[in-house]
Amino acid sequence: MKTFTTIYFLLATLLCLPAGAETVEKWSSGEVNGFTRFWTTNNQGANFVVWCHPQRKVNGTLLHIVIEGKTPPPDTRVKLILDQEVLDLPVNKQGYISSECATCADSFDYVWHKLRSSRSLAVKFQDERYAGFSLRGARQIIPGPVCPTDWEKRNAGS
Repeated sequence: MKTFTTIYFLLATLLCLPAGAETVEKWSSGEVNGFTRFWTTNNQGANFVVWCHPQRKVNGTLLHIVIEGKTPPPDTRVKLILDQEVLDLPVNKQGYISSECATCADSFDYVWHKLRSSRSLAVKFQDERYAGFSLRGARQIIPGPVCPTDWEKRNAGS
């Protein structure tokens, strides 16, 4: 629990740091401590963040979603709704959608491309918390090449 709390406060702090962010419409990007982050915040204060660290092999590339001030409950599932397509993704023990397993990496790649090409995004946690996010500007902020997933970084050259 202490590790989760520490990671949560670290990421919350990082979200608030000015990092020379670029903003296009509703999406922003910036660099902090070796991470590139791509994020949006809705009118209710919910956040959808894509974290990308090209070298870090554990919790380096992941999705971090906060609704009503909290991440999803650990070891549950999150529904991402992108243009009426529902993706059911696992949440790790820290409350993130990781890219550390082969299937997780494939899902991350798919979500990356869908964020760039879709018109709408909504998220529903297993505990019924729900938020909608704008994708205006996502295509311009999120680059075409997908950030290396944690699974790919650990298995490169295998």
